[in-house]
Amino acid sequence: MAMNNRFEVIVRVHEVALKGKNRPVFINALVRNLKQATQNMGVADVITEHLLIRMKLEAEADWDLIRKAISRVPGAVKFSFVRSVAADFDEIASAVNSLVKDSKFETFRITAHRADKRFEWSSREMNVSLGALVEHISGATVDLKNPQLNIHVDILSKNAFVWAGDEEGMGGLPTGTGGKVAVLMSGGIDSPVAAWRMIKRGCEASLIHFHSFPLVEGRSREKAMDIASRLNDFQLKTSLHLVPFAALQQEIILSVPGPLRVVIYRRFMLRIAEKIAKMNNASALVTGESLGQVGSQTLRNMSTVGEVASQTILRPLIGMDKSEIIQQAQTIGTFPISILPDEDCCTLFVPKSPSTKVNNREARIAESELDINRLVDDAIKKSETLEYRLNEKPIQVNNSES
Repeated sequence: MAMNNRFEVIVRVHEVALKGKNRPVFINALVRNLKQATQNMGVADVITEHLLIRMKLEAEADWDLIRKAISRVPGAVKFSFVRSVAADFDEIASAVNSLVKDSKFETFRITAHRADKRFEWSSREMNVSLGALVEHISGATVDLKNPQLNIHVDILSKNAFVWAGDEEGMGGLPTGTGGKVAVLMSGGIDSPVAAWRMIKRGCEASLIHFHSFPLVEGRSREKAMDIASRLNDFQLKTSLHLVPFAALQQEIILSVPGPLRVVIYRRFMLRIAEKIAKMNNASALVTGESLGQVGSQTLRNMSTVGEVASQTILRPLIGMDKSEIIQQAQTIGTFPISILPDEDCCTLFVPKSPSTKVNNREARIAESELDINRLVDDAIKKSETLEYRLNEKPIQVNNSES
């Protein structure tokens, strides 16, 4: 849809507005992210005014592309495609007239708000006069409870905005305001949702995927790359670390009793992830664990696994049901990728009856014959790192230790 320079997008915030003296930090981060997310889409400028973010559009801006991009930016709660006019009744009436002629409806309401009390018309007078205008133009009737068309008019000191309908944003906090985290990400349903929930809280999430290639086909790696690309739509830049794990698993099998192996696998994953996290200045680790969902996710086993990490471990899905996680995966678009068949390190070399109550002492004894530092360092040296940027192909960089 082509448009002239009297059109804008107004972005509204909620939680960001409650940040007090720190509010400018969050607003500036959101403005920066909106600019980046909508680059080359015809956004001429992004400015702030009275806790609103105004995105001024060029003549050939594509609203459909812009709408899709803004809906993925954390921190934006609602946004609207508006006609921007002077704070003058005749100008406002003309904008309402244009909006009505572009719409099909049988019932409507006017919702006018006069933020600048110096404006000569009260909100009620605006509602009545503009309502009469719309009735005359369209023949539609007023319905204050369930209108087919809700025409909004916001009057500021110099400008007035006229629009119909709001778009839902992602909410949360702007990316970059919550610090850096490292996410242990499988190719399954849960961990991508955990990553997304941390991104929504303003974190920059690096992704760490453990795979068994070349002992099995590389589909697990491919899925991880596809999921990373999808998550990058929300945070605009993403690092994906691909860590080979099969050789380490084979050494564990030689010395660790079968029932303890899953916990030992996960302890090593956590050690490797923490070292990569520190290399990348991440302050916490994130997992997709949900209490009781599988045998390794009992309280006892999670405690035993977590013992090896000095960093905070965040588990954003811990109290969620599987159906809730699936619904969120469908919403963010990772579900179709996650359900593709693959064979990863979580299914390779898994014993028939893994223990659900491994304590710290048992785990330490089981690991006593293993050269922990060597195994961790070898896995990191052989890892690959891919860097994702918006609308660009991923770039492979030096391994995580460089």
